[in-house]
Amino acid sequence: MRNKKLISLLAIALLAGASYALGWSTLFTVSSVEIKGTTAYLPMTVQVGEKLARVEPRAVASTYEKIDFIQDAKVSRNWITGKVTIAITPRRPIAMYNDQAIDALGKAFVAPGKSETSLPKIQAIDVAAALVAANFFNSLPDAIKSALVVLKVRSTGAYVLEVNVEGRIIEIGWGQSTDNDLKAKVYKALLAQPENALVKRIDLSAPHAPIVK
Repeated sequence: MRNKKLISLLAIALLAGASYALGWSTLFTVSSVEIKGTTAYLPMTVQVGEKLARVEPRAVASTYEKIDFIQDAKVSRNWITGKVTIAITPRRPIAMYNDQAIDALGKAFVAPGKSETSLPKIQAIDVAAALVAANFFNSLPDAIKSALVVLKVRSTGAYVLEVNVEGRIIEIGWGQSTDNDLKAKVYKALLAQPENALVKRIDLSAPHAPIVK
């Protein structure tokens, strides 16, 4: 009986000691913090000297994920070295609307650093229309996406594309976002015809009867 009591007391003492070491003693404190995945300035939410046990990875990650250009954050603690690593996954812009970038998930955000001048520009009446346009853009074939300079959204919801084809700008009246696969095939076939070598405008709003100018 006495042995059982002794074992219980030892277990309680060990538990208390472990709790103290984790939460209060100078052991198991944050020795360094590393942020990976971005060179943009980010606020430091974990401080050197803080108790590792009090660093809650999910809570720290959630704080960073509230920043609009961050898609995902993962936080890990090294109990041996005391290092905390914060791995950031930034959103990757596919187009620009005014001063905002738009990613493939249809999220608008302010990209840190210099503006992405190489990305296609979306012209729309508001950010909601621009987000819809970004989804449309993302559905286009790579050959068109890579050549796109400007994507215009009319008040009717019709699209006009300006694409760079070997240094010359071609305006494509795409119309509504319907029959997109057919329109892409018609566009490719029209460009392949020698008589369209200097074409400036292509109307694909009625893909079975395209107009070339």
